[in-house]
Amino acid sequence: MVVDMALGFAGMGRVFKKESTDPILNSLRRFLTGLDSVRDQSDYDQSHTGLCNWFTENIRTAEKKGKHPVPEGPCSYGQAAKVVNISAKVFVYYCGLPSADAAERLLPILHAAFDIKMIGHLKKRFPDANVTAADNKAVNRCEYELLRSLVAREIREDFGSAIHPVQYDDIIFRRVNRGQLRPPGQTGRPPLTISSALLLPTLIK
Repeated sequence: MVVDMALGFAGMGRVFKKESTDPILNSLRRFLTGLDSVRDQSDYDQSHTGLCNWFTENIRTAEKKGKHPVPEGPCSYGQAAKVVNISAKVFVYYCGLPSADAAERLLPILHAAFDIKMIGHLKKRFPDANVTAADNKAVNRCEYELLRSLVAREIREDFGSAIHPVQYDDIIFRRVNRGQLRPPGQTGRPPLTISSALLLPTLIK
């Protein structure tokens, strides 16, 4: 049930071919239930990479018809990572699974989830980083790791390392949509909104 909810939360179900749903759900279940044995960042990254590679090798996106048709094609690494990251966020961060102790251990090592607005924000925040992708469809493994490194950098520079990547995307998503991001060149931490503070017990202890 949680895995199905997570896939819906990612908003990616309609992106993939209909016959891909069951294989995706089965693979996500194996990944999420296996998180209990993950002990550190290296363990998690290895499992994460393995699942994303499985997506790129086995899952295809659906054909999009209409005014701006898009042919079906292979799933990109970025599209795969978005599904994996949001599923892990729902499972661990929102639901406290697979157990309270495991969730506490996993929280710092989960990845941030990227969407088109998040990628656009990082490109503006770090114009010299040479991010070329405009959306997840164009994100390959190397570009994904570059985006992760930029998230880590922004967390250090703007949040004083007080938040985790899995919390970062909630905050930035809200700020992008509400126009609360700092102007280019401004230094220091942007104001923390009430809604984002509620998501961040580490900042309001």
